[in-house]
Amino acid sequence: MTDPAVEAARRVGKTLPYGFSSKLTSSDLIFAAREALAPLRELHKLTVDVHGRPGRICDDCEWEWPCPSARLIYREDEL
Repeated sequence: MTDPAVEAARRVGKTLPYGFSSKLTSSDLIFAAREALAPLRELHKLTVDVHGRPGRICDDCEWEWPCPSARLIYREDEL
């Protein structure tokens, strides 16, 4: 199962100098990544019926759910 916040935290953790990264926990990094993704999650969310079209549609971009953006900001089990 993939989680974009966890993947982002891992990428950031690899770039930190040894002394600084030892003061941050993986939970700190994941929390920060989720906070950064929160505004995008508000835009790209599931809508059941948009403009009379049945089906699972992204509220913002009106693509079939999950839209390409949602795949980058939601965990796999949330899609």
